[in-house]
Amino acid sequence: MILLALLLAAVDTGALAGKVTLAGLAPKLATLPVTRDMKVCGTSKPDESLEVKEGGVKNAVIWFVDLPEARDAKPAKLKLDQTACSFSPHVLAAPLGAAVDVVNSDKALHNVRAQEGDLKLMNYAMPIPGHVVPTHLKKQGIFKVSCDVHPWMRAWMLVLPTAKLAVTDENGAYRIDGVPPGKHRIKIWHERLGEKEAEIEIASDKTAKHDVEYTPR
Repeated sequence: MILLALLLAAVDTGALAGKVTLAGLAPKLATLPVTRDMKVCGTSKPDESLEVKEGGVKNAVIWFVDLPEARDAKPAKLKLDQTACSFSPHVLAAPLGAAVDVVNSDKALHNVRAQEGDLKLMNYAMPIPGHVVPTHLKKQGIFKVSCDVHPWMRAWMLVLPTAKLAVTDENGAYRIDGVPPGKHRIKIWHERLGEKEAEIEIASDKTAKHDVEYTPR
């Protein structure tokens, strides 16, 4: 009976998919200088604040603003790594209440900090390789992630009140499954290109399409 209910619920939902693109040529961003721990970190790092491949924008976040996370949903388990003195992934989006393993994979001291204004999500000194700090995401927001030891290290963590979210891949594509039918509001965020909003209509057992175009900045 439970299995039948789950199958019926799956049929009743739809999906949203699309692509985030940049109109015109993407600006060329200078590399970020490395000033310490060069044996571990190298001598420079790419600026990941705008990555575009054939017009597709990587690391844009799309989420439904009117679909809160179910209270009985199983929390997602995610990972934020520090490797070769860069954060991986550069943009991590997670539902409120998710668990994230913060990892230091380098033979170097890191101090990972995630903060939005005065709101602090985490602040960990991580002195040894293989150091893992399990973190329960209890605060909602768009947090800038940095390392107090290595100032070029930059990332973003979006803790959102929904599990209906996605981060665009290297081609700018995204997909969100399991969306209830009806009219919904979505937000699109990119660290450099800003935010957009849209109204989407989802039909049962169908995939709605919504493409987003930004202008260079």
